[in-house]
Amino acid sequence: MNEELKKNDTKVNEEEISFLSLIYSLSQAVWSWLGKQAHPASNQIQKDLVQAKSMIDMLRMLQRKTQGNLNPKEQQILEGILADLELNYVEESSKPVSS
Repeated sequence: MNEELKKNDTKVNEEEISFLSLIYSLSQAVWSWLGKQAHPASNQIQKDLVQAKSMIDMLRMLQRKTQGNLNPKEQQILEGILADLELNYVEESSKPVSS
């Protein structure tokens, strides 16, 4: 019985780590597209608000699709990341476009 519980705990922990890794990876792409950090491939700041919005929308979709299936920690992290990204998106999209 204890072995079965350990297997289930390990599986849940691995799934949580995988899910959070996916969320963090997607959010890093948004930070890059918002011009808040350098693009990992080019090490240059490349702002693309269309791409940023698209990825934020994708994260929102993931939130809706996983509703009721996330543990409280996963839910809290996802909500926090989305709030930060959306706030920064609004901030960046309200700046005048430089030529």
